Amino acid sequence: MEIKEKLLEIVNSNYRVPLVFYQLENLIITMLEDYAKQQGKKFLVTNQDSRKLYDGMLEDGIDNLNEKIAVDIKIFRRPSMLLHRVYDTVGRYSMKGPDFDTLLLIVANDVPPSILSRIEEEKENIKFDLIIWDINKLEDIFKQNEDLFNDLYSNLDTNLLKNTVNQALETSSDDVLRKREEHLKKLKIEYDKENLVLFLGAGASYDAKIATWDTLITDLLIELIDKELAENDIQMEDRYKEIIATELSKQNGASPLLQTRFIRTGMSKNFGELVRKILYKNSLNSSELLNQLGQLCIPSRGKVGVQAIVNYNFDDLIEKTLAALDIRYRSIYDEGMIPNSSELGIYHVHGFLPQETGDYDNLENTLLVFSEEGYHKLVLESYNWANITQINFLITHTCVFIGLSLTDPNLRRLLEIVAQKNINSDEQPKHYAILRRSTFANYQNIESIRSFEKVNQSLQEAYYRELGLNIIWVDDFKEIPNILKSIKS
Repeated sequence: MEIKEKLLEIVNSNYRVPLVFYQLENLIITMLEDYAKQQGKKFLVTNQDSRKLYDGMLEDGIDNLNEKIAVDIKIFRRPSMLLHRVYDTVGRYSMKGPDFDTLLLIVANDVPPSILSRIEEEKENIKFDLIIWDINKLEDIFKQNEDLFNDLYSNLDTNLLKNTVNQALETSSDDVLRKREEHLKKLKIEYDKENLVLFLGAGASYDAKIATWDTLITDLLIELIDKELAENDIQMEDRYKEIIATELSKQNGASPLLQTRFIRTGMSKNFGELVRKILYKNSLNSSELLNQLGQLCIPSRGKVGVQAIVNYNFDDLIEKTLAALDIRYRSIYDEGMIPNSSELGIYHVHGFLPQETGDYDNLENTLLVFSEEGYHKLVLESYNWANITQINFLITHTCVFIGLSLTDPNLRRLLEIVAQKNINSDEQPKHYAILRRSTFANYQNIESIRSFEKVNQSLQEAYYRELGLNIIWVDDFKEIPNILKSIKS
């Protein structure tokens, strides 16, 4: 296979766009470094967290050009997007004010002569010189060190990993903050475009003292044990019930789904009421985070604001928050339920247990995931209303994940499905997840641990990028309300 064929094979592979982009970008950068070195020159690679728009700089030029050249690598699967992207790229550099003499735009595909001629016509309106290298020019350059190219081509994943690690080690705390600010700017743009959907997990209700999943399971186990023993005239102190609950969870393989199946079988009559009682027993009904989520949902200047909320929680705290702010909403917890145009839909895709049931109809059997069978139904039935709802939002909107650890297998599966649907799209990840960074605060003076933190964070970002997610890191969940304020302001 010729070099051009190999490059096109990467571009058009069945991998997701972010992975293809980084694989090919890494290959091109390494080959350019070698090409410049052969001429006694240096190609300075831009750190991915830098403010610079370009991928690298040829300070002393290349070939017969002895001037400062910025290099920007573009990868397109759809030729129809090429001209638009070129104009967009040139426009961004012009607005920012170039710190170079020439922009070298590398396009890892064929560029039709008609497009090249149209770009030539526009050159006189640009503040800097513009050169375009297409895949044919890349092939000519790469032939000069075909052994290196073949080695890189044969080890795309290995070299990408090495590059990710090396870039991570060069990342500073300022770079991390800068990337976060860029993500927040893009989120604000999407919010102003009325394109945001919120995905809420347990963390969204945590400060309002809603029972966590672990607490819920433990308390239900204790209730079950107490009921069974009482029927046999055996009274047991609470401390012993706790011990038994802990041991039972171990015997069940520490599987929450297996535990809930066990509990539901033993307490079928009043199961929903018991879960509701435990869920809300310490609830404060409000928190700073919930209040800011509510503020984000307030329409401003005639706009809709947030388009919808996908809620993984059973509780109705977000409903209470919206009601206090006079925001019209509709809780969706079963197939066929649809909000009208003036209502914000709150989609309880794992089930719904409001504190007061009088305002809601048909709440029976809405605890979708509170059993192994229910959860498997979600996983196995791709056309389940809850799955279809999430997939539609992930395809059509920008989604922000708040209070979710992203460990739920079904959620990851849905992200995979959407990423595969976008396989021929040139779009970069458009969704955002707010996650707490793993830190070793007591060991920050140990260089190897600091380095591990950087690499671990970078590898996590690379993994989630393949699922279509950008990560907004926080050191403390208490930062999230201010993040939401910045999106709204």
